[in-house]
Amino acid sequence: MSSDELERWAQVAEVAGGPVEDLQITPQASIQCYVGRQLSFSWPQTVITEWINENHLIWTLCAALADSGLDREWTQGFDLYFRSQWVQIQSTVQQTQGVDRFLLDIPAPPMFMAVFAHNTGPTIRYHSIMSTHAGTRPGGGLLYPLRHLYHGGVSPADVFIVVLYDGDVTGGAPQLPPSSDSDLADLFPERYATPPPPYRGTSPAPPDYAPPS
Repeated sequence: MSSDELERWAQVAEVAGGPVEDLQITPQASIQCYVGRQLSFSWPQTVITEWINENHLIWTLCAALADSGLDREWTQGFDLYFRSQWVQIQSTVQQTQGVDRFLLDIPAPPMFMAVFAHNTGPTIRYHSIMSTHAGTRPGGGLLYPLRHLYHGGVSPADVFIVVLYDGDVTGGAPQLPPSSDSDLADLFPERYATPPPPYRGTSPAPPDYAPPS
């Protein structure tokens, strides 16, 4: 890795507010998830393949929900007010390569927060991703689910539930659940018994990180 690239990754670490080892893994993790708005009755399935920053991730989820057409009110609003901006964001991301992708300032998405719920068997783990302002974004929460994906025994067959919120329902605590376990329990498919994949890449686990029990 060149000195210039090392310097750029140092900038990413400062912007993200944490270690960037998991962002450096290629290819990035892919996860299946059902996505919907709070109190939604429609939960289309989509696949997340890019982990650039919090705003881009929430934009991706918002667009996936709109593209499904299952939430008609959301699709109409997204197409009317946000579709052209999303097309521009996609173009910018595609034209930007390597470490520079993680330094992009993506505009604020239509929704404020995405709460990821993962059925680990006896419990449900929650990770909140919040939209951020331009510049540093240590409170956005992107690094937490990435740690869980790469070091928490997540299987490729696992399916996440993602709830989109237009406001902060966590009171600033990034891993508090927005609702009780029973509210989402019926959305979870049976957990597959396939073993978790090996850790991809050569980077070590983040300092002081222990996989969830």
